[in-house]
Amino acid sequence: MKRRIVCLLGLAALLFTVAAPVHSTELVYTPINPSFGGPSSNGGFLLGAAEAQNKHTEGSSSYRRDPIDSFEESLVRRILSNLAGEIVGQAFGDYESLPEGHYEFGDYLIDVNNWDGLDLTVTITDVGTGNETTIEVPQLY
Repeated sequence: MKRRIVCLLGLAALLFTVAAPVHSTELVYTPINPSFGGPSSNGGFLLGAAEAQNKHTEGSSSYRRDPIDSFEESLVRRILSNLAGEIVGQAFGDYESLPEGHYEFGDYLIDVNNWDGLDLTVTITDVGTGNETTIEVPQLY
């Protein structure tokens, strides 16, 4: 008997919660930052909070580069890019031949060899670190 009463009460509670009307309102976004439509009185507080978190000072920029060094790096990249284009062009038959020789520019030494007339060997040496890269390109035509 007691069990039956508990079951009936549980069923009544379940029906009451399912059948009861639910009231809700829509969610409305209210911006805080005055730049995005928030109240203008928040501007001073937000600026103060941003300045308190800012760890950078006027002269603390670690990204200062000498324009001459930047120009040299740009020139080296351009020369290596052109050399790569000529190597690929020669490998696929677009160029007559890449001139052999020993080239120096910046911190790089480049040796171009085409001993057997078939395979092209390019050796790039970084004088500053001593790293050396050898590229062997077979003729594909």
